[in-house]
Amino acid sequence: MRGLKITLWLTGVLCLPCVVGLFLPLSSLASFTSLFGVETLPDSPVVIYGTRTVSATFVAVGIFFIILALNPMKYGVLVPFSGLASVFVGVVCAITGPVVGMPAKWFLGDSLSCLILGVLILFFWKRAKRVVAV
Repeated sequence: MRGLKITLWLTGVLCLPCVVGLFLPLSSLASFTSLFGVETLPDSPVVIYGTRTVSATFVAVGIFFIILALNPMKYGVLVPFSGLASVFVGVVCAITGPVVGMPAKWFLGDSLSCLILGVLILFFWKRAKRVVAV
């Protein structure tokens, strides 16, 4: 159970820095993306809207993982779903990144962390269920 809680906490906490995308001006976000070799972001309403909504979504997902971490057995099927969802996001990042020409250092962090943490959640969930059943 401890491994599951730690993994859920870690996953949640790693999502929370996305809160920065809610408040920084687009010029600051563009400076950040240039560190990863990504072209500058166009100053358009759709980019600003997309950045803000994706950031808000990831902050909400982070809070969701932290809530699960508080008492994983209480939330039943939501825990393995969160692991599967994390793996799904990791696969989408791993496929989409190279297809659209993103630098590897940009999408590998997302895809590998989602894949590894998602698999760990599923592994520890299965282990915790076995212990509870005994």
